[in-house]
Amino acid sequence: MARLTMKEIAQLAHVSQPTVSRVLSGNPDVNEEIANRVRQVVESVGYIPNKAAQTLKGNQSFIIGVCVSQIYNPYFVELIDSLENRAKEIGYSIIFHNSKHNPVLEWENIQNFIARQVDGIILVPTGEFNIERIKKLKIPTVVITQSNTVLDSVSLDHVKAGRMAAEYFLKKGHKEFGYIGHPHDEKFIGFESALYENGLTFNMDNYIEIAVTSTYSSMIRKDIEKYFQSHDTIHFSCVNTTNDIVAIEFMKAAQERGLRIPDDVSIIGFDDTYLTSIMGLSSIHQPIDMMVKNAIEILQNRINLQISSDKINILLDPTIIERSSSNYSRALS
Repeated sequence: MARLTMKEIAQLAHVSQPTVSRVLSGNPDVNEEIANRVRQVVESVGYIPNKAAQTLKGNQSFIIGVCVSQIYNPYFVELIDSLENRAKEIGYSIIFHNSKHNPVLEWENIQNFIARQVDGIILVPTGEFNIERIKKLKIPTVVITQSNTVLDSVSLDHVKAGRMAAEYFLKKGHKEFGYIGHPHDEKFIGFESALYENGLTFNMDNYIEIAVTSTYSSMIRKDIEKYFQSHDTIHFSCVNTTNDIVAIEFMKAAQERGLRIPDDVSIIGFDDTYLTSIMGLSSIHQPIDMMVKNAIEILQNRINLQISSDKINILLDPTIIERSSSNYSRALS
């Protein structure tokens, strides 16, 4: 069978060609009965839309560029999966790039998006290196998983997440606190402030620093091992970590040294990836689907010029998912 045109699809469905175009692009304003009739015809003849022609005619590619800072952490795999599913629901495809925490590579990825004529970009930035340059582009960009004051952004409230972890430990009766994270970690700001408000001062000797470039388990483990090598024992009974991978690596290192979880040290991670249920790890939950829904909605509105020029910064509320790694109460004295 010769390939049918959109005009011929319209004739078979007894509708106008613009109506077929609206149905194929996922426009929700089309009458449901008419939309179903068009879909049935499309399915019966095996029609495949000519995306290149649509791009030339409508000045839209129906492609979203997605660039993340890493993919080793399963959180980002779940994020990409959710982004792709949501994009498909509104008639878009995604082009995916990984910057590997390299700002030069990140900018190369952005330039490739421009060359591919994407309609919009969803970005997990490597930092502030390229933000001002991205701001000057005509392509709408939404930052996801991080709060940003220059571009639209959708993120979890990281400061609130840190506060929540500290308050959880306080209620469990802990008196000595540890933290494992990157420099300038917003979660630690919340963690430390919650302790301060309860009359406690965080001992910085209990801060295990993970380099921003330490993204693989082996690299994270080396950072943790450095701490253990310089300390005969740990001086905290509970620890919050910047993500679940860090929490799991600390848990393994601690258990290898005979420490019991959670009796000797309780642990709360961050992200609540699928690994947490396997490892029995308590974690701060990030609502990925809600984050993606908001980011795609903002981006789509920017693409269609249906939103004000004011920047939109959404902070979602965290929740703690308690599992065996922290489910232990110390006697209050």
